[in-house]
Amino acid sequence: MMRRRVVIPLGLIAGCAVVLAVFFGRPMGIRTSVMIPRQAPFARPVLDSIRASAGPTSAWLTSVLINAGLRITSRSILPGWYHIDSTTSAWGVARMLVTGRREPLVKVTIPEGYTIDRIARRLSARAEIDSAAFVSWCCADSVRRRYGVQAPSMEGFLMPDTYFVIRRDDAGYAGQMMAAQAQAYWKQLSTTMTTGGWQDRLRLATLASIVQLEAAVEDEMPTIAGVYANRLRIGMLLQADPTVQYLTGRDRITGTELRDASNRYNTYIHRGLPPGPIGNPGRRALKAARDPQTHDWLFFVARGDSTRRHRFARTLPEHNANVRLYREARRRSAAVSPN
Repeated sequence: MMRRRVVIPLGLIAGCAVVLAVFFGRPMGIRTSVMIPRQAPFARPVLDSIRASAGPTSAWLTSVLINAGLRITSRSILPGWYHIDSTTSAWGVARMLVTGRREPLVKVTIPEGYTIDRIARRLSARAEIDSAAFVSWCCADSVRRRYGVQAPSMEGFLMPDTYFVIRRDDAGYAGQMMAAQAQAYWKQLSTTMTTGGWQDRLRLATLASIVQLEAAVEDEMPTIAGVYANRLRIGMLLQADPTVQYLTGRDRITGTELRDASNRYNTYIHRGLPPGPIGNPGRRALKAARDPQTHDWLFFVARGDSTRRHRFARTLPEHNANVRLYREARRRSAAVSPN
């Protein structure tokens, strides 16, 4: 009798286990891709998809497995894209979510000097992130207050770098990563800056953004920053092409654009620094703007060769001679070009 009482419950348990194993291991016949966004409530998007295709029972049992797996492993569900095919079972879905077997993150590199608009376009092209939402995030009052930026946008206060994001990720999350990186570097700079007020930050970021776009090689950044520091000190026009291009959006500058006083960023007309950064400078440009090289040069022009370097001059006649060398180099280059 005792043996029979033990055998019957064990048989029932074994039978139930077999039934559950078969049910949990049975393909649900669902083929879908579901994104679990950041700060999503549990695995709701996945469960909603299962409920719609396989019914509420399958969704409920899948949620039980997921909950059990998360408690046993002390893990949380990672945001991202999860792909379910027709052969995936409830157990397979649970294991996928608990182990984080999702679509790989997208690697997006933001080049130094990129404007907010160009960053938005790159995020859209590389990771399908909403470009308009990214620009809106950069201009939001709450965002600027959070990072202490007293300007119309976050222009100049996002750090160019390589980031990993989810395809179609939240635009604000991408912005937060860039702003946090920039904020961390600003804290490093502030330890050696004599002052740290907003005007000093704005001035430094603006100068750095010009240096970033004028310098083709990093080791010339402090030298070029020194040229602009000298011009600012004596009240000389900066005459920096990238400042004019910031509003025109074109690589080539016309004579009319150089004389356009309505362009507040036109440093061929308006003295001093432009109203704000003309892009987002990298770490080397920020450091160069903070510590410009001490010298007496006031001019520079590209060499026009493959070195991508510049010639520097103290006087206008010296500069004009360097300009002639640049034009000669360009003519030689055009003469040997196969095109």
